Amino acid sequence: MARGKGRRYTFAVLSLILPTYNESKNLERLLPVLSDVLGSIPHELIVVDDDSPDRTWEVAERIAKKDLTVKVLRRIGRRGLSSAVTEGFAMAAGDVLAVMDCDGQHDPHLLPRLYHAIGAGGAHIAVASRYMRGGSMADWGGIRLLMSRMGTFLARHVPRVHVSDPMSGYFAIRRPLYRSIAEKLKPTGFKILLEILGALPRGTRTAEVPLTFGNRWAGESKFSFRVQMEFLAQLFRIALQRLSDFLWEAQWVVLFLFIIGAAALLLPSAWNLRFLVLSPEVRRDATRSLQMIAERQGWLLSDIDPVSVTNHSLQFIHHEHRRGSDPQTCYIVRFDPLTLIPCAS
Repeated sequence: MARGKGRRYTFAVLSLILPTYNESKNLERLLPVLSDVLGSIPHELIVVDDDSPDRTWEVAERIAKKDLTVKVLRRIGRRGLSSAVTEGFAMAAGDVLAVMDCDGQHDPHLLPRLYHAIGAGGAHIAVASRYMRGGSMADWGGIRLLMSRMGTFLARHVPRVHVSDPMSGYFAIRRPLYRSIAEKLKPTGFKILLEILGALPRGTRTAEVPLTFGNRWAGESKFSFRVQMEFLAQLFRIALQRLSDFLWEAQWVVLFLFIIGAAALLLPSAWNLRFLVLSPEVRRDATRSLQMIAERQGWLLSDIDPVSVTNHSLQFIHHEHRRGSDPQTCYIVRFDPLTLIPCAS
């Protein structure tokens, strides 16, 4: 459970999700490192494997028999990094939920910094960023680096909550915050952080830790053309949702401005007629006087528009219906004695 005063928290358990597909060699190398790095932090390691042909899940289960902090979820008939993360988060018991790759590109020694950024630091979400001061893309170059930077540039401007590396796959988030947005997520593709950032409310406190992106220990990259297309589709969908949210919010702004404008236009007239509301005697005298004047002149009450009223008189406009334009005449009716005079008099 979380403890502390104000915005400072001490979290009991860190749940780290390790999504895998054909990562058996990397997983065997990584899990002992994680046990050392997280030795002083209560934690659980959840390996979510998409039924890897190299039997990564089997390696994880063998380790889990010796290490009770390791749990394994073997997904059969389901595939995808983002959905693997959300399924791992769903079965996690920790107060802080974290995710990282297990191929060596994410430095496991940053985990305590992410954990404490949320705990003692008071952040709602902490991201390992390649694009902040102190972070880098290691030896990436050429078209891959260019595409990464272009994608990051686009992704920075889509979510409500901004971080320097919205495409990072290495981050931690408070469990209650994640639970509050889980139903809004559409976990497709590889960029689950971008999806989460798009659903977070404004005012979410963020923290970033510099990440030097490493090289894979073993295996092949999952960065394919299909992954790129899924990312663009995800980016487009989140941008449309952001636009929809903006238009929904804007309509209330427009309505508010309309009400303010209408009030500004009507306020002078309302002020001039305030005695009709505030004084029952004035309201009675004005009503009786207008009825008598209308009957005497042969007017319809609907053709009379009150303009201003005092304790002793009422000014109004009479609309006279004729063929062509309808002339308007201003009158003042005095209550006692009943007298009707033109305004110009």
